[in-house]
Amino acid sequence: MYLDRLEFEGDPCKGFDPRCRIAAALILILLVISLRSPLMTGAIMLGAAAPFLRDKGDRRKLGLRLIPVNLFTLTLYLSQILQGLWKGALLEALGRSVHYTLRINAAALLYMVWVIPLGIGGLANGLRKLKVPASLIALLVLSYRYIFVLYQGFFGALLAMRLRRPRQHTLEQWRSYTAVFATALVKALIRAQKIEQALLLRGFGGALPLSRVFIWRVQDSVLLGACIILSMSLVIAERLWHF
Repeated sequence: MYLDRLEFEGDPCKGFDPRCRIAAALILILLVISLRSPLMTGAIMLGAAAPFLRDKGDRRKLGLRLIPVNLFTLTLYLSQILQGLWKGALLEALGRSVHYTLRINAAALLYMVWVIPLGIGGLANGLRKLKVPASLIALLVLSYRYIFVLYQGFFGALLAMRLRRPRQHTLEQWRSYTAVFATALVKALIRAQKIEQALLLRGFGGALPLSRVFIWRVQDSVLLGACIILSMSLVIAERLWHF
């Protein structure tokens, strides 16, 4: 969920109840994790990416969003390659790495389709109606907000430093980056303490109130049932195919 230029404009699942969307995302992500067939996993990944391929702007945003996801998989490739070289099974290790990459990307794309367009408010309300502990939801919302507080403070300070700093050596630049990062953390900590005091003075008990009305429709039941049937069918088909 981004608050900047990487935020998606449209919502491919608009009109469905947030509870249905969260449940459908959970079912499909668990399906992707449990599948052992790279072909099925890749097909689900392509299906999840389809809503973002029609618009050029969404394609660009999708690519930028997937960059940090796939940077995480580089460590996986490195460990699997070293393990494969040690055991003499490099091709098998590379195959496992590709399958794990497909799983991670498919899960990220499913989350982008079903959950991210809800926004933090829709997600919090949906989790509240699904009986998730209220303190956990409040922690999620506040953490989400403070990630962007840190982001704006840190990169704003970096921009100011680049515009004002004299010519520096590499070691001096890294020292400057350390000071900027430490300053951003201290400012965020001070602001968090002020917000905590303000919440306590206003009687905050750890639960955020519901801010929307939920209506479960027939289409939500149909969608959730279709996700369950699809998941069971693919798991059974995969087990039979492996036999």
